[in-house]
Amino acid sequence: MFKIEIKAILKGLKIAWDSKFRQVEVECDNVLVVETILAGGAVNSRMPELRIIHQLLGRDWRVRLRHISRDHNKVTDHMTRLPSLYYNEVQIFIKISVSIENLHKSDIDRSANITW
Repeated sequence: MFKIEIKAILKGLKIAWDSKFRQVEVECDNVLVVETILAGGAVNSRMPELRIIHQLLGRDWRVRLRHISRDHNKVTDHMTRLPSLYYNEVQIFIKISVSIENLHKSDIDRSANITW
């Protein structure tokens, strides 16, 4: 899972940069992935994807990477299960479906009830 999530974050960052987004939020439910990237483990990694992520994060833009619990990742899980004609390619959603919008709203409502 570690490698798959690293590759997904790398692909997403590349798409965001190429699309000229200069403020990006990345959420990941794998705490090891987030800690590795944030703690600078990407710099000297043997994984080329981690080194490229480190280079991308050094560009002139603002990227916020944070860990979220698996319970708050229902939108992403739902999106990965949506039918697609292109199973092996990245999907970019232009229009949000009603099912995704409802899940997102329930995630926000649930987050509002969490006390730290």
